[in-house]
Amino acid sequence: MTVEQEYPTASLRRRLAAQTYDFFLLFALWAVTGSILLMVFGDSAPEDRRLPEQAPLSTLWVQLICYVEIFLFYFYFWLVKGQSLGMQVWKIRAVNNEGEIMGAKDAAKRFLCATISMMPLGIGMFWALINKQHLALHDVWSGTKVVYLGQKPYPSEKLDRRDEVLPE
Repeated sequence: MTVEQEYPTASLRRRLAAQTYDFFLLFALWAVTGSILLMVFGDSAPEDRRLPEQAPLSTLWVQLICYVEIFLFYFYFWLVKGQSLGMQVWKIRAVNNEGEIMGAKDAAKRFLCATISMMPLGIGMFWALINKQHLALHDVWSGTKVVYLGQKPYPSEKLDRRDEVLPE
């Protein structure tokens, strides 16, 4: 049985919803990172209350730190369960073409391909609208895909709580 027969490709709507969920988690992580950077490197506002003139290099360092945090977030979750937290909520999973959880090489390749395909206004994601298999551009490039796991993929959801007998 192929991956397509077992699990269908996740819809663009589910993928975008999972990314939105993950964005809020990443934003919280960036807030903590920003706070730590401010504590370590100093006050954010000068005494004259005018905006500080920052060297472009310092801004690039903060952006690089945030980018590395995104990479570590997805890399960790894709290796452990094949799902970020947003993907778990929306019941989707990133897998290799054999339908298995990705290894480190596949996860890193997927992230780098996603970086490139998402740069021009997220165009790579919307490639799924014209691709016959509903794959985003980074899915095609990396040899991975995101699949929908179904209505009740987790063991806790499969339990029917109405049949439970309460102890007396």
